Amino acid sequence: MKNVKFIFMSFIALAVLSCSEETIRQNDETSVIKSTGSTKKPAGEDCSTKALLVSEDNLYNCFGLAFSLSETEDKKKLENYEIYDQFITTGIFVEDNSSNASKVLYWNNEPDFIAKRVQGITHAAILTDGAGSTVYSKEGSIGLYKNCIEYYYLWEDKTTNTPPPPNHFYRKYALNLELNPYTSPVRTVPFTLSVAHDASALLEASYSWEIAAADANYLQIAGSGGSCTLKFSEFAPKKNYTITLKAKHQRGRIYNGISVPKELSKSVTINLQGDPTPLPVALTASFTGSNYVTQSSVGSWTATISGGALPYQHFSWWIKRHQDPNSFYTQIATGNPIHLYTTTSSKPTYFDLYFRVVDANNQIFITAPQLIQSTGPLELIDL
Repeated sequence: MKNVKFIFMSFIALAVLSCSEETIRQNDETSVIKSTGSTKKPAGEDCSTKALLVSEDNLYNCFGLAFSLSETEDKKKLENYEIYDQFITTGIFVEDNSSNASKVLYWNNEPDFIAKRVQGITHAAILTDGAGSTVYSKEGSIGLYKNCIEYYYLWEDKTTNTPPPPNHFYRKYALNLELNPYTSPVRTVPFTLSVAHDASALLEASYSWEIAAADANYLQIAGSGGSCTLKFSEFAPKKNYTITLKAKHQRGRIYNGISVPKELSKSVTINLQGDPTPLPVALTASFTGSNYVTQSSVGSWTATISGGALPYQHFSWWIKRHQDPNSFYTQIATGNPIHLYTTTSSKPTYFDLYFRVVDANNQIFITAPQLIQSTGPLELIDL
């Protein structure tokens, strides 16, 4: 009986000692919070009353919650295999040690870490800044208590590359922006670029696609989300074109209602081959002719046309009274050249005359008007 009583008293002493050590460790951590600003558990926690963590508790990320809480407003409890099935096995997240990483999985033994065995995962975490140096996480799974629980942070020292403690192993993951394979584009034929693992439905991630402003005349782009449609014009030069995919995720609540969105970008270069259709030469025209027409003379005007596409068509000449601001141009002749005369010599009269031409591609060119003086109304004459 004495032995049983002794064992019972020893158990109570160990429990009290463990709780005291946790409280001391927590007090120490509180001072770290104040000095570094890291997102750690609230300073007011102690071991007096253990509180079970539930899905409605928005102050904590636990295990799979570290993934889902940062991506959507709805927090979910996820087991190890669920994390792997939804985020890793599907390829939505890929291992990435760069600043693109936003998720961390921890293993507590090296064999499971090396083999990437799901069973060896101890907890998950969120990287909440671009440098990848701040982590908010907690250890545990089902039945986790939110106080008196040990939590881990990455121990990397960016200046000395100091590794984490030897008893913890972790892998960083970033949202996967790999693109599906696409065939070499052909001018005037639409083609598609798309994300190989579209995360927009599961993670509420948003995607956008961009091209350089200098390429907008030759490359049409349409669509947002996990894919976009592009088409090169027939005049697109033979060269490299860059398309940029931008993604934003981790927009849900992370800590105390604060969201830390992660923005990533990926650029793909497309080398357009083959010779383009030559750019059409601009249509242009001018004309010369008489500046003064009297009753005893005939004025002649000849247009000179260049550029555009042959054959030229729809030659026309347009005239209006210069002195009358309310008058309109009316067509006086077709063909090239033209001849005009007047039957009177009553008083000086001024006219504005211009030439209009259309080419085989329906390009239109209109010349600047020429001021003509005559001694009366001008009429068309065939010579």
